Amino acid sequence: MNRNLWLLTLLQGLFFTNNVTFIAINGLVGLSLAPYGWMATLPVMGYVVGGALFTGPVAWTQSRLGRKNSFVLGLLVAVASALLCAYAAYTRQFWLLCAATLLAGYYSANGQLYRFASAELVAPARVWVRVARLGPATAPIRPPAITKDTAFSR
Repeated sequence: MNRNLWLLTLLQGLFFTNNVTFIAINGLVGLSLAPYGWMATLPVMGYVVGGALFTGPVAWTQSRLGRKNSFVLGLLVAVASALLCAYAAYTRQFWLLCAATLLAGYYSANGQLYRFASAELVAPARVWVRVARLGPATAPIRPPAITKDTAFSR
């Protein structure tokens, strides 16, 4: 199998693991650092909002730098934001934690593209077979047509 496909599969798995860990730990750290209890999930919200905000810049870097360089940049931002989050937790700076998780949203927006890059590495015929399998699963169900002859409909 293609080496790059294996690498993208590994990166996708690490990305999903990062998301789960990030959400779980950020809520707990946010609770311990937040000035008020209702602010505990602001760092988690920063991660989600950052992912949405950085979608455009990630698309721009993908088109200007290419996929590989953009993915490398995303991983560098992930490491930098993780270090900044650790520093914020260590020094008990809640707002720095929120800013660091907002920055980590760049990695989130970038990581969402791993699956598309891996699909481009697979032979086109195999991709179309997989897309064709989705057809029946996504076809709209027409309940009136199915139930028109049952005893419940008149």
